[in-house]
Amino acid sequence: MFVYLTLLETQEEKSKFEQVYSNYRQLMFYIAKSILNDDFLSEDAVHDAFINIAKSLKNISDVACPRTRRYVVIIVRNISLNMLKKQKLSEEIDGMGEYIADESVLEDEVLSKISFDLIVNQITCLPVIYKDVLYLSYVEDLNTREISKLINISNETVKKRLQRGRKKLAESIKEVI
Repeated sequence: MFVYLTLLETQEEKSKFEQVYSNYRQLMFYIAKSILNDDFLSEDAVHDAFINIAKSLKNISDVACPRTRRYVVIIVRNISLNMLKKQKLSEEIDGMGEYIADESVLEDEVLSKISFDLIVNQITCLPVIYKDVLYLSYVEDLNTREISKLINISNETVKKRLQRGRKKLAESIKEVI
């Protein structure tokens, strides 16, 4: 844990990080292990996740809340999936079919008229690769660069996932309405 604490400046940050570490380490390991099926790789994924969390600790206001739990789960899940992808143990994650023209004007118009709770509920029903970036963007209010650093994928990949995710989100909301 000393390595992580060196990334932090104030005693308050260090104390908050220690709480995050003690509250979520086992959960993070469980999630990484369920994806990677390997103890050593899972430890590496958790380690990388904690480094990212230490660098973005300002995004955590309350350590023991469901929002923080989702936040750390998203980070470790994406790091684990990236590790899996790098080792070629899974199929191509981003093979998502043909390019679809940007309909952001229509999507923005529809989304602005829908309640926030409905949007968050529909985001949670999307595939993981879209759910995570949309959640971090809309709920946590992070920009694409912050999301890119946090879940360790390129900024362009984040933008593409947001674009595709918004389209899927708009389709699912249209079905509900």
